[in-house]
Amino acid sequence: MSAKKMKRIGIKIDMTPMVDIAFLLLIFFMSTSQFDPPQKAPIKLPDSHSNLKVPESDVLVLAITKDSDLYWQIGKQAQEQTDLAYLETLVMEQRRRNPRLRVAIKADRDSDYGVMEDVMATMQKTNTITFSLVTELMKSEKSALVH
Repeated sequence: MSAKKMKRIGIKIDMTPMVDIAFLLLIFFMSTSQFDPPQKAPIKLPDSHSNLKVPESDVLVLAITKDSDLYWQIGKQAQEQTDLAYLETLVMEQRRRNPRLRVAIKADRDSDYGVMEDVMATMQKTNTITFSLVTELMKSEKSALVH
């Protein structure tokens, strides 16, 4: 007795609809995602040799513009303007909401040092003794990293 082999039936699947859906989803996500939150005032960061990154979560960013305006931001929310008189209350309130909150200060390279000094004094009053100063990697360091 010889066993007869069954002939397989070929299956053909049209992949065109799946490719169309993949591209539609890609276009949708590219057009709706926001990579960086909009900044109300442009800031030119000072240069440094440090290439440490600012953490992505649990960070209160204080921005000081060239005109000595003060903005704050947490995560991906939009920047909000504040003043030095309210900064102490703001930092205490945000640290009460999130005890793991870290502070990063982005000061324009042309901003008045007196404002930066006042912000650091406020950090001392609120017992925020560790904070990051956001800087930009020097251009000579960038070219050395690329080569």
